[in-house]
Amino acid sequence: MRSLERTIRAFGRALFPPIDRTRLRFRGGWVAFPIFVLIAILYPISLDQADWVDPKKHVVWIAVAAVVFGTLVGNGRLRGRHAGMLGGLGGTFAVVLGTILASGGGTLHDRATAIAIQVNNWVTQILAGEAANDPTVFVLFLGATVWCSAYVGAFILARERRPWEALIFCGGCLVINVSLALTPLLFDLVMFSLAALVLLTRLHIVALQERWERRNIVPAGEMDWRLLRGGLTWTTVLVVMALLTPRVGAAEAFSSAFNTFEGPYHRVEGEWQRFFAGVSGPSRLQGVSFSDAIRLGQAPNLGDRVVMTVDAESGHFWRAVAYDFYTGVGWRTTETDRQDKITVTAQERAKIDATFDIVVPHASLLFGANEPIKANVPYQFQTGLDRSYSTSMRAVNRAQAAGTYTVSSLVSKATKDELRKAMTVYPAYIRTKYLQLPSNLPQRVRDKAHQIADGKATAYEKAEAIETYLRVTYRYSTVVKNVPPGRDPVDYFLFDLKEDFCEYFASSMAVLLREVGVPARIVEGFTSGVFDPALGKFVVRELNAHAWVEAYFPQYGWIEFEPTPSEPPFARAETVAAPIDSGGEKGPVAAADRAEREGLRINDSDPGGGVPGDQAPGDLSRAVAPVDPRPALAVIGLFLLGMLGLFARFQWRFRRLGAIDAAWGKTRLLGAYAGHAPRSSETPYEYAASLGAAVPEVSTPLRTIAYARVRERYAPGGASEAERAAAAAAWRQVARALLVLLPSRIVRALARLIR
Repeated sequence: MRSLERTIRAFGRALFPPIDRTRLRFRGGWVAFPIFVLIAILYPISLDQADWVDPKKHVVWIAVAAVVFGTLVGNGRLRGRHAGMLGGLGGTFAVVLGTILASGGGTLHDRATAIAIQVNNWVTQILAGEAANDPTVFVLFLGATVWCSAYVGAFILARERRPWEALIFCGGCLVINVSLALTPLLFDLVMFSLAALVLLTRLHIVALQERWERRNIVPAGEMDWRLLRGGLTWTTVLVVMALLTPRVGAAEAFSSAFNTFEGPYHRVEGEWQRFFAGVSGPSRLQGVSFSDAIRLGQAPNLGDRVVMTVDAESGHFWRAVAYDFYTGVGWRTTETDRQDKITVTAQERAKIDATFDIVVPHASLLFGANEPIKANVPYQFQTGLDRSYSTSMRAVNRAQAAGTYTVSSLVSKATKDELRKAMTVYPAYIRTKYLQLPSNLPQRVRDKAHQIADGKATAYEKAEAIETYLRVTYRYSTVVKNVPPGRDPVDYFLFDLKEDFCEYFASSMAVLLREVGVPARIVEGFTSGVFDPALGKFVVRELNAHAWVEAYFPQYGWIEFEPTPSEPPFARAETVAAPIDSGGEKGPVAAADRAEREGLRINDSDPGGGVPGDQAPGDLSRAVAPVDPRPALAVIGLFLLGMLGLFARFQWRFRRLGAIDAAWGKTRLLGAYAGHAPRSSETPYEYAASLGAAVPEVSTPLRTIAYARVRERYAPGGASEAERAAAAAAWRQVARALLVLLPSRIVRALARLIR
């Protein structure tokens, strides 16, 4: 029995070694501790303000617990790897327990069981390829990020006395949240910057005090306060300059560089949206935001400010983004491949040109009517495997989407009779993408779709019946109501709300169409706006933001429908007013000839996927866009500028020294950078011998520099001119050899940091 007790005690001491109370301290003193706590809790406070999910207030206490736990473990004797495992176990316990306590209803056991079931359902949905609409896992994820950032920062600050890891982890999480949140959180970022700079100032004061103590220097009594006051002053100056200084050209370079990685970023974003489709997020505070994912029930709070003016022959809906994947809580675009051209094969299309003068830009988006085909600025289509249509059109150079540009589009002029006669044999790709519905779609939504459309013979009649039903049965409202947790928004709108914003109408029609076998997608953009006779243009305002539906007909492509009663339905002729004589030819050949005569034939010879034969000089023409080298050149230029700055700073440190002292000082500093720092007790000859043993190729020039250094310092007449010249030449040999070691040194440091 005693043997078992001793084994258990030994195991406990190994897992939880005792804390040396004499070493229990916080780097910077206990004055710095509340400053670091503020830094650690600013990230969870910003999560609370961003209002991603509910509950979320417990994450602040998770951060405080992580700081305390990380400080205690950092002051112990536990090895780094074991400390990481202990921190992971402690974090798991804290995050899970905090989430259970924060969830409402029932006993503790009931709450824990409910969370376990929700996590299991989330995993099942993700593995099935569906969107997971329960936010519980996202709450756990947020708690884990809060714990990791606070624990790692506190541990390294206590163990290694380095503040940068804490600032990088906590600051990185805060910046990501501030960037993604729709609520403005600039104040949180300013507070973090102030607290971080004050903490660095405090740590610098402590480092100076330790150095003075080692050298028996007694500073003046006001020294601490003067240093802290200076640090606070410069901190305030830096923050004010950051807020007031105009944007520099480097920001544009970074913006262009982002375009290079935008495709992979959107693919990762798409999967993220699928994993956490149940994250509601806050209501939009101002303006209109078009992205690759939307959540139903978010109030746009549209204003009256002008977004753009459009010079076009007639008014049309101006498309921004089309969405194909219904997540059960919203929509997202999965067709995010960037292509230089598409080949539109749809029949009965008329080409229109529209010139957009953008007042409020929307990232790199270019607006167009129905099916844009080309623009007079470098552009790319966002599309999928089927290159006969696009989901959005984007400028290659983001700045050009913020000015004036002209877009050519193909607008359907198919009649109702032609659409009724359209084939219903859809390509496999269209069926897979645009008949998709989540498996947990409520059965009464499916029943409602069949109740409305089952008596209709053709796909067009089904679409028209559903459009009319929604326009007649439900009312439009600008007051957007959020969807209750766990409810499908289409089900909530059809059976409970029965009035709301256009996104509910469009989503309901698209879902009902898909249920009865008609491929459909929803589109977001703007209505035509109001024609201003004085300007001779259409004026589009924020309040013209809109969502509508497009249904797919094999011969005619994507056809627009308007289920929202606030807007009139799309005008569509019943039959062809004046049939075109095809010379007795019928079928696809006649249709192709008619398109050729009308100037609407689209084929691969058109590099922009547009209309051949109309590309006169100065017209809307565009060659295949070459690879834009500017992002790469910007990155290379910034790298070279950084290297030049480091070189200048290195040389500046030794500007007042002679040739020999400068060569010796540079050798010691570069040796330290390469991982071979000198010890304070080493003589020049001893350091030259130790560094020469580690790097044999510099052994001879090191001896030359060391000899000249000793002669310069201790010989009665100092070193000769020949010795000075030899030391300078030897330094150049040492520099070439040690610089080769720096990359591997940096890689090893990064590897240790990651581990």
